[in-house]
Amino acid sequence: MKKALVLSLALVLGLGVASFAQTFSGTWSTDIVLDINTVGPQTNSLTVTSFTSILNATYAISGWTFGMNTFVGTGGLFDLNFDINGTLGAFSFASFVDFDTANPAFEDWENVAQVSIAGVDIWAAFALQEFAATPVYGSGWAIGGHGVAGSVEVWAQANFNISGGLTDMFAYWPDLETNFGFAYMTDWDTYWSCSSQAWFSGDWAVQTNSCVATFSKILIAVKAPLACLDFGVATSFSCTGWDGITFGLNNINLGAGWFQLDDLDITFTPTSKTVSTDFTLTFGSAVCVTPYFDLNQVGNNVIDGITLRALLLSFKYDGVTLKAGELFSYYAGFTKAGALSTYANCVVPNADEFIGIFYSSDACCGGSLTASFVTFFNGGTTQSPSPATGLFDMVLMVANVELGIGSNFSIRTGLEIDPAMTTGGISAITLGFTLSW
Repeated sequence: MKKALVLSLALVLGLGVASFAQTFSGTWSTDIVLDINTVGPQTNSLTVTSFTSILNATYAISGWTFGMNTFVGTGGLFDLNFDINGTLGAFSFASFVDFDTANPAFEDWENVAQVSIAGVDIWAAFALQEFAATPVYGSGWAIGGHGVAGSVEVWAQANFNISGGLTDMFAYWPDLETNFGFAYMTDWDTYWSCSSQAWFSGDWAVQTNSCVATFSKILIAVKAPLACLDFGVATSFSCTGWDGITFGLNNINLGAGWFQLDDLDITFTPTSKTVSTDFTLTFGSAVCVTPYFDLNQVGNNVIDGITLRALLLSFKYDGVTLKAGELFSYYAGFTKAGALSTYANCVVPNADEFIGIFYSSDACCGGSLTASFVTFFNGGTTQSPSPATGLFDMVLMVANVELGIGSNFSIRTGLEIDPAMTTGGISAITLGFTLSW
């Protein structure tokens, strides 16, 4: 009888646990870059110059998700973080904690809670962060809100020894973020920045290494349509007093068709007034060529010409895309994927022209196949001519292939050929895979 009771209880508990929707998912991605030695006794041997392995695991149950992310490099495990997201009644919660495993030390703990009351979104944030290798910590918090009344939107946030959330949004003023919200403030994914050549994570930043969270700043913004214009007002107050107020008019149609005033901003501070304008061109899209024009603006009201900064061509046919580009000025160059960038660390050096072929199709067993072959040239348009590198002054060839084996596993490889190399031109070989479940 007791055995039957125990078995019945176990069965009930098992069915109860199974009734809760729960999933376990994740990805494991690894990439290795091999360079060929050109000098020394080990000439023509391979050296691992970059190794990155990222494991993401997520467990979801009853509206809550628990995540763990590990990052391994050539020196071993260099970062470990955890995140939690979920709802409890009317409240939404998100928490992120990050550890520096190289030192080792606790680095960052960020938390955001959000609730909607009568159509107004209210949030609160708290962060505790490390300030030095020898742990010195500081903390800060913020509270803010966002509401919509018809066509009028209002934002407000008070910071106490912290920045983030609405503070970051103000950096894009007057083009207020249309997707600003709880997800925006809790976007804590760790990512690699090619411009800074470093890893970053988190959204909130403590200002000083103090756990006394004194008042830092309050920010207020209002956005509303005004006749045929988008009108916005932003102001802020800090410990130095009133910082100023900005009146912004956006998307001003001058009746010239392809020529309009994108932004007109008037900023008042206690001691100054500043007027800034941003004129723009609104050409219709061509069939397959995208020109990047810029107006030569002198001051606020004088335009003395139009400059063609770059040209991009893209033509797609039957799974094959042909791309080409020509760089003239302003942009730092082209990335290895054939995109424009203003960051010098993200582009192919000395390349102001490229032509590439990109292919995609279905592979076996539910996977996909992607491949690309891109060649970069130095045409002498913006870059100083480099020493002769062969036909058409080629500076680099980049080839990449990724093959999906089934729906949750893919392998990839890549090859870079630099004609200036003395080892047959091969400068780097990449190998990698991604497993998801």
